[in-house]
Amino acid sequence: MDITFRKRAEKFVSCLPYKQAPYENRNWGHPWHSLCSYHGKLKPSIAHWLISEFTKEGDVILDPLCGVGTIPFEACLQGRVGVGNDLSELAYVVTKAKLEKPNRSGVEDIICQLDEYIKKNKSSHSATEYENFGFNGKLPQYFESETYKEILCAREFFLNRFSTISAEEAMAFSALLHVLHGNRPYALSRRSHPLTPYAPTGEFEYKSVIEKVTQKVDSNYRKLNQEDITKGYALYGDYKKLVTKNIKADFIICSPPFANSIRFYMQNWMRLWLCGWEPQDYKTADDKFLDRAQEKNFDLYYDFFEMCHDVLNDNGKVILHLGKTKSINMGIELSKRAEPWFEIIYLAGEDVSSIEKHGIKDKGATVEHQYLFLQKKTRWD
Repeated sequence: MDITFRKRAEKFVSCLPYKQAPYENRNWGHPWHSLCSYHGKLKPSIAHWLISEFTKEGDVILDPLCGVGTIPFEACLQGRVGVGNDLSELAYVVTKAKLEKPNRSGVEDIICQLDEYIKKNKSSHSATEYENFGFNGKLPQYFESETYKEILCAREFFLNRFSTISAEEAMAFSALLHVLHGNRPYALSRRSHPLTPYAPTGEFEYKSVIEKVTQKVDSNYRKLNQEDITKGYALYGDYKKLVTKNIKADFIICSPPFANSIRFYMQNWMRLWLCGWEPQDYKTADDKFLDRAQEKNFDLYYDFFEMCHDVLNDNGKVILHLGKTKSINMGIELSKRAEPWFEIIYLAGEDVSSIEKHGIKDKGATVEHQYLFLQKKTRWD
């Protein structure tokens, strides 16, 4: 056992430094953590301290289930090489924009190309497209008709480029994803919620896609010095296929979906639509994503830990941020599945039964955040 690693883990959980000023502030962190609103995003301060306390400059930090890239981006901010992978198109696009240092002038060029595409193709779209699709109201009900046609054009523009999307395209797309819906003037929608697109209210008002995307991009680059950020990279796909990507990481730091968590793909349904999901995709998503599959059986984590073992360097380590409910001890369940490949260094938790819910009525049944620390076994262990 790595005694130093265990002592650091014990100290981290006993102190929980991210709960101290100024890190306890909900808005703490680099502004690029807010490139796009997203349900299920780890607090940047937690990622910050896990990276600063347990890794060193130059380390390769992999998050196989990275969401919108909070952990790998924090790694890049601290001189590590952050690598983020996710199966969600939405998560991949935003992570790529964060990690791969998009050039601002290149982003502006993409916006100009998008502007021309909208002008050329807007008349070919109808405000009644997807009129029978939506979960908290039908999709066209969220937007003024001309705005909606522009959104349809922009969706088409980016989907035509998705398979080879550049960092600059990802940044422009992330800006569009962020402004798609919300409850403030930046949003293209009628008044809704910035995380979950609840049924809209208020008057229909035309809002220009290009204007709102440009404003968001300008905000993203304000007071930003990219020279201080190490370049990382984003990957799109199933975590089980990471062994084929020639990755060798020093640390895996990850926050898998919590036990009994909300369905992230439903909370993010409109932004996933913008990323190419069609109505039938929502009917089969439960079979695709980890958050639903693990409800049936945690044994799927055998494949996860085997992958982690294969992509880690010798003496590589794993830190998992988990969610315990009253009925499911996720830390214990995953520890059992990790044992063939990893030594269990430490498991402890933080009571979050009274955690802030940011205006959302159903945030899942989590009562404790757990930290599971693992060290890769060698063939001689």
